[in-house]
Amino acid sequence: MADDRTKAPEPPPTPDTGTFAEHEDLLAAESPGEVAEKIEEIPAADGAVVMEALPSGQAADVAEYLDPRTAGNILSQMDPTLAASVITDMEPPEASMVLEAMDPDDRVDVLEHVSGPLHDRLLAEMPADDAADIRDLEQYPPDSAGGIMTTDVTALPEDLTVGEAISELRRLNEELEQMFYVYVVDRRRHLIGVLSMRDLILARPEKRLHEIMRPNVSSVPATMDQEEVARLFRKYNYLAMPVVDARNRLLGIITVDDVVRVLETEATEDVQKMFGAGAEERLNSPWQFSFKKRVFWLEVNLGTAFLAAAVVGWFKDTIEALPILAAYQTIVSGMGGNAGAQAMAVAIRGIALGQVDRALLKKLFWREFIVGLLTGVTIGATTWAIAVIFHHEHHGIVLGFVICLALVLNHVNACVSGVAIPFVMKWFGFDPAQSATIFATTFTDCGGFFATLGLAHLLMQWLR
Repeated sequence: MADDRTKAPEPPPTPDTGTFAEHEDLLAAESPGEVAEKIEEIPAADGAVVMEALPSGQAADVAEYLDPRTAGNILSQMDPTLAASVITDMEPPEASMVLEAMDPDDRVDVLEHVSGPLHDRLLAEMPADDAADIRDLEQYPPDSAGGIMTTDVTALPEDLTVGEAISELRRLNEELEQMFYVYVVDRRRHLIGVLSMRDLILARPEKRLHEIMRPNVSSVPATMDQEEVARLFRKYNYLAMPVVDARNRLLGIITVDDVVRVLETEATEDVQKMFGAGAEERLNSPWQFSFKKRVFWLEVNLGTAFLAAAVVGWFKDTIEALPILAAYQTIVSGMGGNAGAQAMAVAIRGIALGQVDRALLKKLFWREFIVGLLTGVTIGATTWAIAVIFHHEHHGIVLGFVICLALVLNHVNACVSGVAIPFVMKWFGFDPAQSATIFATTFTDCGGFFATLGLAHLLMQWLR
C-alpha cells in the first residue's frame, strides 16, 4: 500500500567529531557548559551515548546548558529510563521545555518513568495543548498502537481546495519535520483518504481535496498490540501507518522508526524472559529491582532442579555400582538441553512472527521428531565410539550402547518439548518466551537422567 508510506527514513548522520570513545577523557574533565558545547557539535545519537555515560545529575546540568531542542533530540535517542532520570534531576521549568521540544510519543515514553508528583508539575509547566496531548496519549497501554504513535500527523479537511491546502502545508512545514503524504479527513476527523505530494502539486488549484485524494486508506486501531503492528510493517514494508479509534477518527501516525524501536525492545525482552530475568531490567538497574525481577523464576528453577535430583536419587544404587554413569548422564542431559534450546528458538521466533497455524504445527512436531531422532543417532554414535575406546574396562560396547540410546531418546524428547513448551505457555495465556528455558531444562534434565540411569539399570548385568 504505497499511499500509507508517509515517512521516509532519515539518512544516518555523518559524525563530525567522532563518538563518545574519542571524547571520554575530555568530557570527564570539563564543566557542564563545556561538555554541552562539545555535544552540540556531534550528532544526537552520539550525544545520547555521552549523556548515558554521565551520572544523571551531571547529565542534567549539561542538558540545562543545551538549547531545549538539542536537548530534546538527544534525550529522544536515550533509553527512556535514563532520559527520565536526567529529567528528574533538572529544574522543572527547564525540563518541561526540553520535553516540549521532543516528539509526542518520545516524551510520553520518558514521562512514564517519572514520579507522579513531578509528572504533574512538568505538565503544569507546559502549554495547555501539549499537556492535553500527553494525557491523551497516556490513556493507551504502552505496548499498543496508541502507545507508540505520535500525534504529529498531517491531516487536512476534505473540502479545502488544492491552493488552500498548499498554503496550509507551507505553514505546517515550519512545525513538522517531514511531510511526504497528507491524510484527508472529514468534518468529524474521520480518515477518508490520503494525498501524495505529486498529486497535490500537479492538480489544479481550484480542485477540492476529496476529488484528488486516494480513498480506502489502510490503518491500524489504537488498541492493536505493538507486535502485531510491527508484523504489518514487516510484511508490507510500510514506512508509516495512520492510527484510528473505533469510529475511524484519525488519532496519529506510527512511523518505521517507532517500529524499529518496538522490535528492538521486544527482542531484548524476549531474550531476558527466556532466562528468567525481568523484561524491564537494564545494565544500570538498581540491585533491588534486579533482585525482585529474578528471584521468583530462580525459585521456580530450584523446584524443577529438585525434580531432576529426585530422578538421580531413584537410581543411586545404579550409580554406586557403576560411577562412570555420573559423568555420562551430564553429557546426555547437557546435549538434550542444547537441542531443546535450538528447537525452542525456532518456535519462539515463529510465534513472534505469527507464522504458525494448526496445520503447520503438526508438521512442525513431526519435523522436530525426525530432527531429534537423527541428531540423537549421530551424537549417540560418536559417544558410543568414545565409550568403546576409553572405557573398555566397563564393557565399553554395552556402556556405549546405553549412552547412545539415551542420547537418541533425550534428543527426541528435547526437540519435541522445546517446540511444544512455548505453544503450551501461549495457550495458557503466558508470554511464550517467559522462562521457557526453565521448563525445557526440566524436561531435558529429567529425561536425560531417567534414560541414562534407567537403561543402565536394565542392562546392569552386562555392564558389571
